[in-house]
Amino acid sequence: MATDLSSDAPLPVVEASVPAPEPEPKRRRLYGVQFAVVYLILFAALVGTGAGVVIATYGVSLKQAAPWSSWTPTGGGLGRTNSIAEHVGGAYRLPSGHQLLDVYSKKLTVPVATNSGNSEVPIAAVAIRGPKGKIDTIDMVTDSDSRLFQLCGTGTACAIGEGKASIARGQLVRREALEVALYTFKYVPGVNHVLAFMPPPPGSNPSTVVYFNKADVKTMLSKPLTRTIAAKTPLPTTITPAEGTKIDNVVMPHLYKFTLQQTQLGQAVLVLQPATA
Repeated sequence: MATDLSSDAPLPVVEASVPAPEPEPKRRRLYGVQFAVVYLILFAALVGTGAGVVIATYGVSLKQAAPWSSWTPTGGGLGRTNSIAEHVGGAYRLPSGHQLLDVYSKKLTVPVATNSGNSEVPIAAVAIRGPKGKIDTIDMVTDSDSRLFQLCGTGTACAIGEGKASIARGQLVRREALEVALYTFKYVPGVNHVLAFMPPPPGSNPSTVVYFNKADVKTMLSKPLTRTIAAKTPLPTTITPAEGTKIDNVVMPHLYKFTLQQTQLGQAVLVLQPATA
């Protein structure tokens, strides 16, 4: 029988059977995990690259600068200079174990003979003669910008009183003078000149001095001390030819024979002549 499409009878309700969603395939879930891992790796790589750029750009400021020396002097003014003299002097030894030299930090004066005896006269200037004997440079010196040291052995007139003189021992003495100067320039503010009076050969009077301006050792003050001299102080019998030559290359151009002249004002001028001239 045909159905009357114009009838007002309600249409029958048909309940559609909606199938339940199938579970997401495991493979698709695995891909999601893999993508997450990839993103994390990329993120870590970007962060690492950024950190690398920062370190490359600012590495000097991020890294703590190495100290110039493992030891630093104490005290202020002449007290600090005395600390340097004591420390360096105590490190240099003879094969017997006795100290090679006593190192004294002294006022910027020299003894001058007068009719009434010796008197300490302040050094006002250091005059350096050139190869032809003429004075090439004159450095005005004061107690505030200069330091004077005396390296003195136990023998007569500050000579080394033990053992025999040798090339190696002489190099070790010059090494000690260099170390004193470097510590002074590095740690005593305002010092631009260092004089280190050297011990004479046995039977002689002191006649030589090592004289440095701060500019002479500028590069040594900008790098750790161990780049210039070894951390362990050698003995006269253990200093190597290579180190001895290195020390001589630095110190010998600044080793002078000295004489004194006195000005009309009663001050002293230390006149230096290259010791190798």
